[in-house]
Amino acid sequence: MTTQVVTHQIVASYADTTSHGSITVLHFSERARLMRSLKASGACLLVACVCLCIPGAHFILVPLTLLISPFIILRIYREKTRISHAEISCAKCREPLVVLATQERYPLFENCGACHREIKIQAG
Repeated sequence: MTTQVVTHQIVASYADTTSHGSITVLHFSERARLMRSLKASGACLLVACVCLCIPGAHFILVPLTLLISPFIILRIYREKTRISHAEISCAKCREPLVVLATQERYPLFENCGACHREIKIQAG
């Protein structure tokens, strides 16, 4: 199971101001993606088994869990890259910007926690 860790330079912009930083991205191999999806399928089955113990609600929760789990497993399998860490400041107020752990797709749009502005993040 191989996972590569790659660091890219990024640019955050708001209106006409910019700031520079770096972002760390995990690249998953085919085998790593398969293992992650198998772990997710085990977790979904565990949730379904726990829902069996809930009287009355298990009539809805178990089938719902079994219907939703293939979509969750497929989404995890299709995720080839994932942002793990970012070091960048807001282009408007220069406070540290929190970038959520999502799939790497540019441009990213994140809201600054300090000034509540939507910041556009691009590779570069």
